Amino acid sequence: MTEEELIHEAFREGIPPGGKDENDREIRQISVSLSSEKIETHFGLVETGPFLELFWRKTGADCVDEEEEMTFPNGNTYRVKLCD
Repeated sequence: MTEEELIHEAFREGIPPGGKDENDREIRQISVSLSSEKIETHFGLVETGPFLELFWRKTGADCVDEEEEMTFPNGNTYRVKLCD
């Protein structure tokens, strides 16, 4: 799959809205359970399988307890932690 296809599959509810407030320097964290089918985030549900493939391609992280920052398609950066 291409990166664009993975983005479409992972963010079926739509790509999260972009545009961080210039005063907001906080990087939000998202925890991803490797055994779940969907990830519940503050911007909607994300399909775990395609997201993990995209995350691995962008960061190389693929094991429990690994934590990396990833820039999402909306331009915002999130810290993603892989969990059991």
